Formats: sequence, structure tokens, C-alpha cells
Amino acid sequence: MQLRVDFLFELIRRRVVDKYIGTSSRLFWVLFSPLIPLLVNVAIFYYVAKIPQIQTMGLAAYAAFMFSGLLPFRIVQKATVESCDLLLGNMEMLKTAVFPLPVLSLSAVGALSVEFLVQCVFMAMLLVVAGSALTWTIVLLPFALASLFALMIGASWLLSVMSYALRDLQEITSVFLSTLLYVTPIMYPPEAAPPLLRTLINLNPLSSYVTIFRDVILPGPEGIHLVAWGIVFVISSMSLVAGWLAVSKAQRFVGDMV
Repeated sequence: MQLRVDFLFELIRRRVVDKYIGTSSRLFWVLFSPLIPLLVNVAIFYYVAKIPQIQTMGLAAYAAFMFSGLLPFRIVQKATVESCDLLLGNMEMLKTAVFPLPVLSLSAVGALSVEFLVQCVFMAMLLVVAGSALTWTIVLLPFALASLFALMIGASWLLSVMSYALRDLQEITSVFLSTLLYVTPIMYPPEAAPPLLRTLINLNPLSSYVTIFRDVILPGPEGIHLVAWGIVFVISSMSLVAGWLAVSKAQRFVGDMV
């Protein structure tokens, strides 16, 4: 299956234009949507709950800590939820020719990278306000990004195919990820959680992605979490392989699908 890079970039461009440039309200939402969960969670966990481990960070440092976890989680959440509608939402395009199915997910994830880039700029601003200096761990950023996007692409391939047979998959995925948010160490460090919740955090695979991103931009005194990096490599590789097998098999039946 050959992939024309110019064709892929044209699809990404069209998705970006349709999604973000088409209306001023959507562009406004991309720029300011990170503020909403940030302000809400700061109000709840810093001012209301007053968790000691959070209070000792200081307000600006806690905001940077929390957003560094939201950053990878939110992009994975959007990629997986949107992937469930890729085949069903592009049936007209699939009818026109023998369309390469993997390109749908690649273009969707590529378009989301624009939003991710905007939020990375917001993250950098928080780091400046918090007075957090970057360390040598920033050189690990390409590896963290590669692992994150491999997870998203693989999951998108897999879920886009599964959703054709299971039409309620988008709603199930959305509810599941919304629940998973609270057992991911985003709003609070794992040591601040009670034992049962800490166990669920350790079992949550997305916890490792949050951990490696914090290793890169907010490294702690404990150093690099090598176990988390290993878990992320395994999960991303498995996601990519499983997704590719699913979408390659579905490619043979694309005519029957449409």
C-alpha cells in the first residue's frame, strides 16, 4: 500500500481548515480551551481540597504540574474519540476510489497536532510563570512525542475499524476516557492518593504517558522513571501493530463497507 505524502498533507490541510479556520468561534476555542480545565481544577484541588502535597508546590507550580498531565491526556482523548467516526463520517470519500484507509487516521491525528502545538505554547508560558527551568531531559521530548503519536495512530486505526461494527463505540470510549481521567495522576501526585486509588493509577496505562512527559518538562528529584518509559514503548508498539493489522485487513473489504 503506497502512501503519497502530498496527498496526506492535503488531507491534513483540509481538516485543519474545516475544523479550526472555518469559524472564528472554533479558533477561539482552540486558543482558550486549556484555560477552562486549568482554572476549574486549580480552584477545586488547590483552594477547596487543599491537599498538602499540592499546597507545598505553590499556585504557579501546581498549575504547570497539572497542565503537564492534561496535555498528553487530552490529545489522546480527542484522537481516540474522533477516530470512532472516521469510517462512518467519510463514506462518500471512500466511494470515490480505492481509498487508503490508514490515511484517514493519519490525517486526523495530523490535524490534532495543530491543537497540540498551541497547547504546548501554553505549557511553555506556564513553565515561565512557575519559574521552572528546562533541564537536559528536554532532549527526550522527541521520544515522548513519538510514543504518544504512535499510541494515537494505532488506537485510531483500531477504533475506526471497530466502530464500523459497533456503532456505540464512540459513546463508550468517551465515557471510559472521562472516567479514566480521575485515575490518572493529572490533578494530584500519586502519593497524595489513597491506597486503592493509587493502585488504580498504577494499573492505568495512561499514567505512564503522563509520567514520561513530566520527566521531560518537569523532572523531579527521583530522576527518570525508566519503568514508565519501558511501559510506554511496549504499549505504543502494540497499539501501532494491532491498529495496522486491523486497518490493513479492513482495506480488503472497503468496497463492501461502502
